[in-house]
Amino acid sequence: MEEKPSYKNKVDVSIIVPCKNEVNNLKWTLDSIMKSKNFLNFEIIVVDDASNDSSTQFLKSDLNKPTYKDIILIKTNNIGAARARNAGAKVANGNYLFFCDAHVKVPDHLLDNLVDTLKVSNANIAAPCILDMHNNLAAGYGQTWDNKLNVTWIVRNPGIIYEIPIACGCAFCITKEAFQKINGFDNLFQVWGKEDEELCFKAWLYGYKIVVNPEVKVRHLFRPKHPYKVTSSNVAYNMLCMAYSHFKKQRILKTINLINSYSYFPIVVSSIKSNLDLIFTQREKYFKERIHDDDFFFKKFMISF
Repeated sequence: MEEKPSYKNKVDVSIIVPCKNEVNNLKWTLDSIMKSKNFLNFEIIVVDDASNDSSTQFLKSDLNKPTYKDIILIKTNNIGAARARNAGAKVANGNYLFFCDAHVKVPDHLLDNLVDTLKVSNANIAAPCILDMHNNLAAGYGQTWDNKLNVTWIVRNPGIIYEIPIACGCAFCITKEAFQKINGFDNLFQVWGKEDEELCFKAWLYGYKIVVNPEVKVRHLFRPKHPYKVTSSNVAYNMLCMAYSHFKKQRILKTINLINSYSYFPIVVSSIKSNLDLIFTQREKYFKERIHDDDFFFKKFMISF
């Protein structure tokens, strides 16, 4: 079987790469993906969410067109990380969706191995081990929450395919069926923050399973700051929106107590109030469709919150 991507045959995996001001990173990320060997056929969808640094200009230049002609480029108007990913998923043709940042390097047979991981473990989301691009000794095997809902890396190598609470949004594979069933990433989220955590939390409540394969490794560029503006109120709003969508009353109050002493709290409250009808409509849908309540997740992964 030929070991190169083919865009002309049936698409097995849709690779979705959200991008915002990644002019120095996107090209080498796409080159890494395109040069990687896989038996599965894949397509690449780049979602440029109103970059102001010509991040995707090279895709349109006559010089580069032969190399990147099969890449699907979507332009969105500053809609944020969650909705940009959903925009890519909306046009995806594959039965599997692989989401990754625009600053990663991937190994050969990444897609083959992640899809195989899903099949052998009867899972719906598979994460690779994430390596720091500049320090291969710094490795993460999925993520979890501490008792203040801060996301933390799982640094102990499980040695085997293993269930994890959260697959980091920088690189993971999900079945399209599960993605659509759980309503994708939260369309009510702002800018950036908590979107991958909410998706994974929701997946567990719907009865889906998330695993990490420690033998599959993706190198990720960890940056000191975002190349676009993200405020504390954006992240806090997303966290509270997640709480209102999924948590029981006591945990909603706990979440409020985590942020109510900060100066940006009134901004968060105002944003929540403006979306309250939509949030509660979505809450009603999730509570009706899900198999487990929020207690299930926190007990399963021994998170004290």
